[in-house]
Amino acid sequence: MVGKKVQKEEIASAISQYIVDPKHHGIQSTYDEGTGSYLLKDNNGKEVIVGPGWTCTNDALKEELYEIMQVARDAKDEATKSSNLPTKRVEATIVHSTERKGQDEALDKWRTGQDRTYNVQGKTVLNAFGASEEANRRGLCTEIIDAGRSKDLVWGHVRIIDPTTKQFREDRVSHERDTFLLLKAWEDVNAQSNWQKPGQPQLVIGIQDNNMPQLNPDVKIKGMPAPLWLIMQIMRAWSFADRDAITKAERRAQLKIMNAEWREKDEIHLEEEEERAVREARS
Repeated sequence: MVGKKVQKEEIASAISQYIVDPKHHGIQSTYDEGTGSYLLKDNNGKEVIVGPGWTCTNDALKEELYEIMQVARDAKDEATKSSNLPTKRVEATIVHSTERKGQDEALDKWRTGQDRTYNVQGKTVLNAFGASEEANRRGLCTEIIDAGRSKDLVWGHVRIIDPTTKQFREDRVSHERDTFLLLKAWEDVNAQSNWQKPGQPQLVIGIQDNNMPQLNPDVKIKGMPAPLWLIMQIMRAWSFADRDAITKAERRAQLKIMNAEWREKDEIHLEEEEERAVREARS
């Protein structure tokens, strides 16, 4: 590798490919714009710095990254050779499909009717559809690093990559079953309570030992006793919770790379508490 000039773009691309390899699962990469360096860190806390000018604090990693670069260079050379070969002209007939046109029009109409933002705490932020639409417009790529479910937990770990700059941002969202179902139950019950008309039997008649709302069995919702309706609602939501985690992680990572991240008030509060604790420890 001595004497070979390595471009910044090659380093960024090689690191991106290196950390997505399954055998390197758990390795995280962050980029410091000030120093132009990449910090790679594994689950054991071991750190390697890849700096500008093709410097690396680990020789073995440096060789692996160079091999990745060389494969990319060879592929690029082959593509260039292929593009220089004589091409055979093929006469083609363009077929205009009215069916396809109708599908496109229906899709455009659906897109137009979708909400792209929502208001929270007095501010307007992009929802998942709006963030995805803007990410597609910018040509950002989504990669699911890890996702799955167990009996009591679902999770989604997503990386958003900008092919132009090779920069990427990641986010991970997980849902613990009991907490997820509890929040969903109260959200649905509170929303349904707003539809209860004056004079109708009270929907919520108490709180159970597990903090779930206790519903009046005499109240019918969509033809079902209220307790059965609620069970159906929360179990249906849990069946899609892993997809919800992926969607939320994707949106948060998209907002990060577009410098439009929105943080909930509770997140800001927790960060402030942590900063306060650090200051007190130092003093």
